[in-house]
Parts: sequence; structure tokens; C-alpha cells
Amino acid sequence: MTKKLLLLFFTGWLFACNKKESADLLVYNATIYTVDSAFSITEAMVIRDGKIEATGTKEALEKKYSCKETLDAEGKFIYPGFIDAHAHFLGYGNSLQRVDLVGTESWEEVLEKTKRFAATNPGGWILGRGWDQNDWAVKEFPDNSKLNELFPDRPVLLTRIDGHAAIANNKAIELAGIQPGQQITGGDFETSNGNLTGILIDNAIDLVAVKIPAQTEAQLKKALQDAEKNCFAMGLTTVDDCGLSGENVEAIKKFQQAGDLKMRLYVMLSDDPKNYAWAEKNGITKTDRLNVRSFKVYGDGALGSRGACLLKPYSDKAGHYGFLLSTREHFDSVANWSYKNGWQMCTHAIGDSGNR
Repeated sequence: MTKKLLLLFFTGWLFACNKKESADLLVYNATIYTVDSAFSITEAMVIRDGKIEATGTKEALEKKYSCKETLDAEGKFIYPGFIDAHAHFLGYGNSLQRVDLVGTESWEEVLEKTKRFAATNPGGWILGRGWDQNDWAVKEFPDNSKLNELFPDRPVLLTRIDGHAAIANNKAIELAGIQPGQQITGGDFETSNGNLTGILIDNAIDLVAVKIPAQTEAQLKKALQDAEKNCFAMGLTTVDDCGLSGENVEAIKKFQQAGDLKMRLYVMLSDDPKNYAWAEKNGITKTDRLNVRSFKVYGDGALGSRGACLLKPYSDKAGHYGFLLSTREHFDSVANWSYKNGWQMCTHAIGDSGNR
């Protein structure tokens, strides 16, 4: 081999040995919890195309990668993205557009917050969520008499913090066509002296909620993006949304494909005939950011609204055991459909009888 060829070979070999892989970012001087099989902790990581390419020491990574940017983490902790295994992502986003009643300490405070919200949001339904009578000095469900005085012509629906009870004013009840003495499977319309109090339990809420105008695509996108912003700020990168419609899934898929929604979502479809039809038509959905393969079934309600199904009666409501929200035959039919079609069945059950 001539000296010239030998020199070219050696130069090429040296270049190949020194050639580094391109990447976007090197984060160093960090305390990184990798949560690998050994739960190892490391000091640096390389990011490429929005994903972690490698972890290790700063020295070792700099030898292998040429990064466009570097970031000194100044010793801060870095964790993998958190996953919320049971949440209502869209519901949370919607709540940010409504009256926030979480933490209210009295029915009077609920009314005052609702009145202020109505003043800056004129026209249409007034919706809110978050009140809990157990946080009040008087730990009893309110009635809607004051709501009727404040809003005689605007429908109002204020949902309890657990989503299993709500209070509606007479305008909303009128639109739903509910009458005193009316009964419903898996729900209750509370009355006092033969008159509706406005308190709706579990399935009774649906008769009013179905009268609320459907969201526009713009409203839906804003709700999802507002929820995403707040969840990302807390380190949540995946959320399991327990109970959406096929139409919601189509919109989420569209927003994700357009780059308008980045949150990873595992979606349970609500127990509704329309959603089973959607599932049979579309099948299981699995993309990098969306997983739809289960149904959310409601066994019973919740304790705070006395809808959880118990083996013994409630201590604060004599003779009341709560109730199941559907018949046993319905649950059996859902289980049978899920098994045949390869879907998961996820069941909400709170009370000891409901679980049994």
C-alpha cells in the first residue's frame, strides 16, 4: 500500500472514530430519575426530536453526541412525565369555562360566585361545579329557591364536586320537563313537601344536562387546550379520561393530528348506545398520543351525594341504601359485548354493596 493510500485510510478511520451523532439538546448537572428496571439516577441526558435519546454522564454523552443546545439544570430534579390514571380531562377543561365552586364554604358563597359569573357571561345556560355541602356549617343539600329569585329566566345547573349530584333552578327543570313525584332508575329527584328542591342525584342529572346546547368545535378546543396547559405545568404528560363520547374522540384525534393538542390520552367511552355503535364502526384506536379501547360503566353513585350503594343504610338518611345505576342484566350485557369485541370494561363502584 502506498504512503498516500495509507494516509487516506488513516484519515478516514480517524474521522469515522471522531464523528458524533447529531442531537438537539444536552441537559447536564441534573438529578435524573430514569425509572428504568434498576431505578437508576443519572446526571445528564440527550434529547433528539422531542424524545430522550440517551442518559449518562455529561462527559460520556459529549463524546458521542453533538448537540445544538446545552442546558445546565443546576442540580434540579428531573422525573419522567406523570400519568393520571383516573381523571376527567375534558370535564376539567370545561370547568375552567364555568363557575368554579370548589372550596366554597356556604350556599350563600355559591350563590354569590354564580351571580358574579353571570354578570360577566350574559345569556345562555349558567353552569358550574365544585360545591360540597360537607364543607359548609350547615351540612345539608340546599334548595333552589334563591337560584330561582336570582335567575328566573336563565337555566342554571351547578354540579356537586363528585359529579354525582347537582342543583338546578326551576327554569332548567322546566326545560327538562321534570315533574314532582317523577322517578328514574339509578337516580333521584329530591322533594320537600311535595315540591322539587332542584337537587338531582346521578341519572336524574342527565335529564337536565341533555338540554344544554352542544359545544362548538372552538369551545371544545379551548377547553382541551386550557386543561392541557395546566396539566403540563404540573408535570402530567398522560391522562386517562374516564367517560367521553365517540364524537369527543373524533375531535381529539383531529386536534392531535393538527398539532393543536399534545397531551397523551387514554380514553374510556361512556356507557351509551351511541358509543357502542361508534366503537363497532371504528374499532380500537391506538396512536402515539391516543388510546381508545375501553368503556366506563357506572355501578353506583358516590358517598357524598348518598348515591353509593351500601349494605347498611346511611347514618344521616334513615332507610336509604343508595342505588345501582343500572340493572344487573345491563352490566352483564356490557361485559358480554366487551369480551366479544376485545374491549376493556372499567367499572365505577364506590359502595360496599356496589362493589359486591
